Amino acid sequence: MANAKPDIDILIVGAGPVGLFLANECARRGLRWRIIEARAEQSAHSKALAIFPRTLEILDMAGVVAPFLEAANRVTSVAVMAQGRTLALMPFAPEESPYSFVAMVPQNVTESLLCEELRRKGGGVEYETAFVSADQLDDGVRAMVEHGGELTELSAAFLVGCDGARSNVRKSLDLTLEGGEYPDSFMLADIDTNDALPADQLQPSFR
Repeated sequence: MANAKPDIDILIVGAGPVGLFLANECARRGLRWRIIEARAEQSAHSKALAIFPRTLEILDMAGVVAPFLEAANRVTSVAVMAQGRTLALMPFAPEESPYSFVAMVPQNVTESLLCEELRRKGGGVEYETAFVSADQLDDGVRAMVEHGGELTELSAAFLVGCDGARSNVRKSLDLTLEGGEYPDSFMLADIDTNDALPADQLQPSFR
């Protein structure tokens, strides 16, 4: 006996940049979709910054590149520094792309821009809603999600895990995240600097 038609076409788990971009594409293409996020709101931290030319081209094809260009700090060179000395200065201006720069946009701004685009399309993120489990069906998946302590079952043609390195979707499929750990320590900070550092230059610095 065939299963009933799924409730939605796409269930997106995770409202980071990838999940939000996918939701925008689903909305643009007229698909039935939902995007859920376990957090209460979008991240307020800068995290990742660099958007490279090919990604800008994809954002352009999706019709959402304009606010990113407006928000971006455009980087056109990279200076490798060590103890105040410049070891290498490399220009970054790929001729094969209409976007001949790296667009520096903090991840929280990226998420905010994609959320705004999603709202313009009539959609939104379901916050404080967590993925619990999923079962494979002949023509899709049956998923359990939790919101406010209440479990809800829904069916989807496709379930997409966009919930990061500690993905519950990946764990439910018994898939491991390939990779390794580095022994080094890193610090990410948002700080004000003086005018001595060029705004259009990326400066990796080493001790």
